[in-house]
Amino acid sequence: MENKDPDLIAKNAAVAALFYPLTGNDPFLGDSLRSGIDSVLSGEGGAPASFDSFMRKALELSRGRGMGRGSAVGHLNLRGRSYEPLWVRGELVGALRPMTGCTRSILVVSGLSGAVSRALPKRRRRTLAEEALAEARRYIDALAARFTARGCRLTVLYLD
Repeated sequence: MENKDPDLIAKNAAVAALFYPLTGNDPFLGDSLRSGIDSVLSGEGGAPASFDSFMRKALELSRGRGMGRGSAVGHLNLRGRSYEPLWVRGELVGALRPMTGCTRSILVVSGLSGAVSRALPKRRRRTLAEEALAEARRYIDALAARFTARGCRLTVLYLD
């Protein structure tokens, strides 16, 4: 039976993206790394860590993993919020600021689909959701390209 817990799916996707050089395509290694981070944060046998604390620890570990001085990882967390382009712009610029001068960087954007869905009128959510999500991603991609230094190779990773 497949687990459909959105936090677990997002955690697995984050581990796969951030630690690919270590785990490759091996799902067992990725799952072991994810459960290891959860265990460190909540203790053996405890409830899994919240997504926010998990991302902080995963980003901290990926930075310390030897990505190099010219690399950086940032996180734009939209979970539990409504999508507002003006506020997203400000937070995105703030998340990109520490990446100045890096040659490689990853920007993790979490919770975008839920944020976009909350911003839509309830009676038209289903019909507008896919189009609005695509527009929000284009907006974030364009802002990231605009505010990233010319020599930096930026990867934007969407986790929902």
